Amino acid sequence: MSRPTGAKARDPAKPDPTITGAKIALVGAIAAALIGAASTITVALVQRRGSDAAPGAVDAAPSGRSTAPRTPTAGTTRAAPADPHGASPSATGTAPDGVTYRCTGSAPAGIDISYGPSTGGSQAASLPFTARERLTVSARYYSITAQLNGSGHVSCTITLTDAGRTVSASGTARGGFNSARPQICSGFDEHRWNTCG
Repeated sequence: MSRPTGAKARDPAKPDPTITGAKIALVGAIAAALIGAASTITVALVQRRGSDAAPGAVDAAPSGRSTAPRTPTAGTTRAAPADPHGASPSATGTAPDGVTYRCTGSAPAGIDISYGPSTGGSQAASLPFTARERLTVSARYYSITAQLNGSGHVSCTITLTDAGRTVSASGTARGGFNSARPQICSGFDEHRWNTCG
């Protein structure tokens, strides 16, 4: 049997180069599409993760946004610090019951401070000085004595709050061995404290 003279016969053992090239091009296009899709998904996940970050988190790259902590907005409240002596402000916002002693000034040669109720007292030896204590039921007065030891100046104040009523007394001293001596005394009526004098 003779072969046709006008057509070139293909050897079945050799692959057709046209078909092989088409397959390679198709595989390359699919690979490029998969790589592009993977890149797009990765970028989207990174962007979403950045937007879902917890408040206060810092971006890995600078973005020009401020990272300063936010200040409380209207409607937010903060708990007041606890009083180390156990007293707490009342619901009406008045000062808690108790006595506060305070002295300020300068005492280069030293100072002797005595303070407390008539039933007993405490000592201190430096400025500035602040102390607070609860009211003592049996106390007849509260006082503070701050005596300079040769030079300087001192100003002292006692502030007493009882049943929402506040009374203050103050005193000053300058130079030598002078002393500031503010004092608050109780009256005959309950919750009636006044400056002594």
